[in-house]
Amino acid sequence: MTIAVNPANVSYLNRKPYITTTEFLRSPIGATVDTTNLVPNGDYKAQDEALKDIITMASAEADNYCFGPLGTLCASENVEQGRYRANRAGYFTIHPAYWPILEVSSFQVGSFPGSLFSIPMSSSTCWIDERSFVITGSGYTATSAGPLDFGAVRRQSGPQQFVQYTYVNGFANAFLTAPATQGATSITVDDATGLYAGTPFTIWDGAQTENVSIASTYDGESLTVPLTNPTTWYHSDGTNASTLPATIKQAVIHLCVANIKARGEGGLVLTETGEPTTVGARNETAEFDISRAEELLHPFIQVWGRY
Repeated sequence: MTIAVNPANVSYLNRKPYITTTEFLRSPIGATVDTTNLVPNGDYKAQDEALKDIITMASAEADNYCFGPLGTLCASENVEQGRYRANRAGYFTIHPAYWPILEVSSFQVGSFPGSLFSIPMSSSTCWIDERSFVITGSGYTATSAGPLDFGAVRRQSGPQQFVQYTYVNGFANAFLTAPATQGATSITVDDATGLYAGTPFTIWDGAQTENVSIASTYDGESLTVPLTNPTTWYHSDGTNASTLPATIKQAVIHLCVANIKARGEGGLVLTETGEPTTVGARNETAEFDISRAEELLHPFIQVWGRY
């Protein structure tokens, strides 16, 4: 039996944590809560695993706030489809569901779903903006007497055409899979999505945090990423290497703190002189952390998509 399957149903799978447990524990915000009893009577390993779960859930909350249930701030390769009209010049302006757009790797268009015409992607046929891209080589040829159509696509700007495209969007978010020694000229990561030659990114490692750039020799696929300059510090495996803005990380830390506070563990309420008076619930202050997180994430909310 032949069925029609939405290609997007398997393309939004790159949700990952935005911070490490070390980043959380070293943060002044994270230090405001107790993470030693997340699992009652649990050992160090149990507490660490529980904190990892909280970070994963808080990162998903950040994604949901910005993009809804499917999108992610992580760089990911997505397949989408829709119906679009070409303008009078034969150009298609596409507003994908998610941003920022890093790469458009394929584009197909046709008058019928079963007869899509592939347009080779290059700087000559595709112009990429932050939240949209324009396909200039759509199979149409314009003449002084009007347009000529040599492809499977009708030239009229009125009728809608069936379109399917593959693109990469978001912020590169990888983790080191091997230690990077001081003076390393390359790093090894678990995911190369969103990394390109010349891309600047940050190795987030507390006081040893540093900014580096990818060398021009990088092929865009290898998990061994060459650097333009050697690293200044040593970085252990599991360290985050990403193009994520610091505000996203800060927002996720606030969401983690809110989730921990929402567990409802009691805390002493102190007077101005420092004497304890009553025992209050920590979740009373969780709303502030949620509000602050939403404030930090607000600039990243998706507002340009088709949906």
